[in-house]
Amino acid sequence: MDFTLSIEENEDFFTNKMITFEKRYILQHYFKNRIKINEVERRILENCHTDEIEPIALIGYLLGDKSPLNIFRLRLGSFFKSDLELAKCCKDLITEKDIKDAEAILFHYEYEENDHIERPIFEYYYKRPKTN
Repeated sequence: MDFTLSIEENEDFFTNKMITFEKRYILQHYFKNRIKINEVERRILENCHTDEIEPIALIGYLLGDKSPLNIFRLRLGSFFKSDLELAKCCKDLITEKDIKDAEAILFHYEYEENDHIERPIFEYYYKRPKTN
């Protein structure tokens, strides 16, 4: 496999929901090397579909914003047991207030969701452990 470890240069990986390994590998590279994303990469990640918790958490960490959907990504990441460093980093970015505010917006108000991006996040969120 010959590709660069760049989100921007591999946009096709991130827009194709069938590609998982390469997507996760590049996201892990950014996380492990503390690489900051640029605006193009931010747009790509905001529209990235993934059905796996680790990439969801990695995207949340790399985006690092406090949007309600990203709070959900980070909350899911905080439960991720296969990478305790990632779980801690995700947990450190959110507060209980952030979580309550995000839940209020996403669960109680009219929120136009994009099923393609958000359905896996919501499904995992409903199934998450209730403690942590």
